[in-house]
Amino acid sequence: MDEIVALEAADRVLALLHDAGRSEATIRCYRTVLKRFVAFLSVPTLDAASDEVCIEFIADQTGARLDWLREPLADKSVRQIRRPVVLVADVLAGRAVQIERPVIVAKDHCPIRFRGLRDEYLAACRGRGNTEATVIVKDRSASTFLAYLDDADMGDLAGLGVRDVSGFLLRQGHLRRKTVATMRSCLVDFLTFLAATDRAPQGLADRLPPHRHVRHESDPHLWTAEEIRRLLAGIDRESAIGKRDYAMILATARLGLRISDLRNLELADVDWRAKTITIVQYKTGRPLQLPLPDDVGWAIIDYLRGGRPDTPWAKVFVCHRHPFGTFGGASSIAVRLTRHAARAGIDLPPDEVCGMHSLRGALAVAMIGAGTPIPVVSAVLGHASSDTTQAYYLRFDVERLRCCALDVEDITEASLAGEHRG
Repeated sequence: MDEIVALEAADRVLALLHDAGRSEATIRCYRTVLKRFVAFLSVPTLDAASDEVCIEFIADQTGARLDWLREPLADKSVRQIRRPVVLVADVLAGRAVQIERPVIVAKDHCPIRFRGLRDEYLAACRGRGNTEATVIVKDRSASTFLAYLDDADMGDLAGLGVRDVSGFLLRQGHLRRKTVATMRSCLVDFLTFLAATDRAPQGLADRLPPHRHVRHESDPHLWTAEEIRRLLAGIDRESAIGKRDYAMILATARLGLRISDLRNLELADVDWRAKTITIVQYKTGRPLQLPLPDDVGWAIIDYLRGGRPDTPWAKVFVCHRHPFGTFGGASSIAVRLTRHAARAGIDLPPDEVCGMHSLRGALAVAMIGAGTPIPVVSAVLGHASSDTTQAYYLRFDVERLRCCALDVEDITEASLAGEHRG
């Protein structure tokens, strides 16, 4: 390969790193790797920086031979060599280069021959006003169903029958019942779309077998006020990550924010003068404004001033590794919550859900127990209807339910008195 072309590609990558705000130390590390890679590419027999050539270079530098270029890697030293190499290979191949994009691209589980249909369906969902969170769930269900049909060599969707759909649902028996119920609901919507566009038989969605499931398959851990105090007190607030975790956990416990909204919270969403947080909920797409308590506000300020990395990213809570993007996922935060609970000596029952959402539930139950009107609780939690709040959280307020219950002796005496009058 022409060494000048390779050098220009390497310079292009370094310029993109600089524009993205990477530190000088990071750019120096990339420059060192790219200098070696350019020298490797200067061999006359090489025509391009193909995946095979990149794998050969990585093996030459680290001794680790990859099966394919973008496979998941646990070895950090190999990842540090691969990342610059992949970026240069993208430049040389004329592909769009995005510094923030991970090397491992999320896998699309939808078969290639069905992707056009799947994309048309998702566009229709967005056109109906479905939130992006809902679209993601429907994408997962539709893609899984189409992959099942592809494995079964189903060529023409016009020949779909109840047996095909039932077989797919039976195949999902290893999943939680609630997950299967959600998948079935999405499948009804997808089959309705197929029928409306004359791709599948009419009425197939109405003939799906019923699926009964326990709505609350596992109950959340209802944190006590004392447990939450111990949890927060045990977090190391001298460290940057400790400051972040403390602010996130406190915000969830005090405001009941969903994990998706906490992760997507932006600096512009916080009005320091008015002491409010205003967001558009990721799950429902509805606007929500909450008061900003002093302790939550100061915890966020402490993180912004003394813990948050210097990054142009607009999110409040970020990952503390390059590229300093949005912090983890729901499972990442749940792992850290469990870790902090263990350090605080809090025993979490194995049969209860103990993720960040359980803190949201604890807030709801505490508000109901304190006599807060259900509509107010619904407004704080961002529920579209008070029925959702009552159906899910009111059942946990045991003391409140006891107040509503009649004593057995009272019922017996009233019944006997009625019989004597009769």
